[in-house]
Amino acid sequence: MDFTSLYSAKIQTTFDDDQAEILKTFLGKCTDKVGSKVKLTNYYKGLPITYPATILGVERGCADLDVHPQQAIAMSDDHYTLISSPLFPHPIVAHVRYVNIKKHVASLTKLCFVEVLAEKRAAVRLNLSPPVSATIQSQGHDIAGNLVDISTQGIALSVERYAELEAGAEMSVKFLLPDAVLLKDTLLTVSAILVDIVGNASPYHYKFRTLPEKNQEQLISRYIFQRQVEIIRGLKGIPD
Repeated sequence: MDFTSLYSAKIQTTFDDDQAEILKTFLGKCTDKVGSKVKLTNYYKGLPITYPATILGVERGCADLDVHPQQAIAMSDDHYTLISSPLFPHPIVAHVRYVNIKKHVASLTKLCFVEVLAEKRAAVRLNLSPPVSATIQSQGHDIAGNLVDISTQGIALSVERYAELEAGAEMSVKFLLPDAVLLKDTLLTVSAILVDIVGNASPYHYKFRTLPEKNQEQLISRYIFQRQVEIIRGLKGIPD
């Protein structure tokens, strides 16, 4: 997953100076029972996973943390985490240099102040695994792609061959949505408005705001709930 879509950098002085300030502050608080506490968030497969963590120490430009077992799993898969702390006015993004799932410890580097864009989403947006084949239908033309994430208000497709489409234009997206309750795939053709096309090379990321009908929204909501349960079970089912 390209986690850079989750945030926007909020550099205060320079990247290096900001990181030095963050690490210096953590170093000064790592023996403080209150000050050493932070909150970590990962959008694991699109689902927010948030647990408290404790700063253990700072060494060689890295912050070492004691983390929740499920957070460790998410961090191991995502290779990033978002940090919230009352010590700073802004959230922090960090790359995961090392994580030991069995010992529940992680080492973080490349720390940077950010604005978390994912927090502004009106609905949870989950990754599909595996992606589902989908077709964009615009002005009589069909564009093949894969549905890679979905919410009740939007979808994103991965498209191998670039097709010029106008942002703000209304079109349709057709795809089969898995349904664990009905034990079948349901064909949906959803009205959608193109928000943006992201990427300078294949595959391109086509983002849509969707306008589902009531019955379509119910099917999508049910799929999202089922997917959330599946993701959580997967986290809990991974042995330490």
